[in-house]
Amino acid sequence: MALNGGVFNGIKKSNNEYMTVGVWDWQTRVLHWVNVLLVITLILLALSVEGMEFLGVEKSIRKSVKGLHAYIGYILVFTLFLRILWGFLGNKFARWKDIIPYKEERWYAIGGYLKWYLNGFKGRPPIAIGHNPLSSLFYIALFLVLISQAITGLSLTGLELDFFPASLFFSGFGEEIKHTLEDGLGEVHEFGFWFIAFFIVIHLAGIVIHEVKEKTGLLSSMIHGRKYFPKDRI
Repeated sequence: MALNGGVFNGIKKSNNEYMTVGVWDWQTRVLHWVNVLLVITLILLALSVEGMEFLGVEKSIRKSVKGLHAYIGYILVFTLFLRILWGFLGNKFARWKDIIPYKEERWYAIGGYLKWYLNGFKGRPPIAIGHNPLSSLFYIALFLVLISQAITGLSLTGLELDFFPASLFFSGFGEEIKHTLEDGLGEVHEFGFWFIAFFIVIHLAGIVIHEVKEKTGLLSSMIHGRKYFPKDRI
């Protein structure tokens, strides 16, 4: 079956032998795991601040944890920028064209995966060499939320902690305006927090399903860069 934009629609045969396909370049894998660790750390720090506030821990200690959250957030902004940039420079599976469904065959694959899910994972779904076309819709949403988190997070560091560079932008604002902005940006940032937490749960569930049902080595592919596919479908 011919390859169309990295997506295969295979036919069932009796041959069950697998072949290895190199998919993820090392830059994509490194950025993936670095961003995973940074996001989890930021979530834990944010929950720690909420927990300390609930327990009545003094404000100075909470502010120190917020400061650590901000510094790690700066690192995430940088690594997120690198991942976005790598979407233009990486191999064909790392690029945005493998994520954004701008081609008709990817929408057909999305429909194929939806049908597979709704049928209780019966039969064989389309084969996606790179990003799963249906999951890519969630990845797009995640990147948009992460960009929003970067913007609101940087802004809040300037408003709450007087950190550079946002502190320069907000230096001429009155206290009432700063307080209003802090509340509004804080709401957006909190929404992003819960969306990312929700995404992590759905992502982990999806990994388990695909590891069990597709057996392509999805999780391990983000370590060594290779996936496994039945020869009769490639």
